[in-house]
Amino acid sequence: MASTPWVDRRGAKRTVEMQVLVLGFPRTGTTSIQAALRLLGYHDIHHMRSMYENPAEADMWVEAINARFFGRGTPYGRAEWDQLLGHCQAVTDAPSMLFSADLIAAYPEAMVVLQNRNIDKWWMSYVGSIGTLHTNLGFRLAQVLDPALRKFVSAQRLVLSALLGPVVTEEGAKARFTDHYNGVRMLVPKERLLEYDVKDGWGPLCAFLGKDVPAGEFPRMNDTQVFTGRCSLNWRSLGYICEVCLINYDVYGICEHFTA
Repeated sequence: MASTPWVDRRGAKRTVEMQVLVLGFPRTGTTSIQAALRLLGYHDIHHMRSMYENPAEADMWVEAINARFFGRGTPYGRAEWDQLLGHCQAVTDAPSMLFSADLIAAYPEAMVVLQNRNIDKWWMSYVGSIGTLHTNLGFRLAQVLDPALRKFVSAQRLVLSALLGPVVTEEGAKARFTDHYNGVRMLVPKERLLEYDVKDGWGPLCAFLGKDVPAGEFPRMNDTQVFTGRCSLNWRSLGYICEVCLINYDVYGICEHFTA
């Protein structure tokens, strides 16, 4: 596997303008809209995956979550968000959407896309992906072998606790989903807010952002398939590493036995 960069964002400055805040829940097509925003010319769109790609930033996200949701530390303001997200022109997915009110206040010039989905389909998507991930034996083995994944998962557990509570139930999760969307609607003026479903395609998104409609089709990426496919690839790679290590261990043990 390719090495994972570790870029410490502390002390960083904003280098590009924050232009778009996509503040819908995870599992609402966040991978599709990330790809769409890239095609529209936005760069460095922060997504949950970004924290795995740069594990060094996990510490700041943990710090921000502890302060905002658990009363441990000082909540982040514009200065801290400019450090953590100063290289980003847009955000989508968790953990960013957990801080919707903070980011709306920090970046009043940014346009807000409230990406939504049928709540029952959202719940089934959650249960079929994130909801079962942490009990998967392959995934647990991968954490032992991959320091970047281990750091990411530790932070992701805290993200999920802040998102859905320490004990996740269908009723409780759907209530939090609904409350989040209503909360964002109350915070953003209508002229800065787009209620959006990825099934709507390019039209409303491009009109809202003042962009020309690209020639190609809207990227219809299945979040669950992308998610599980990427994880399966990592697990297979790590499984191969584990197999090689075991073979080497066996060979070394045999040689040691016959040369003692």
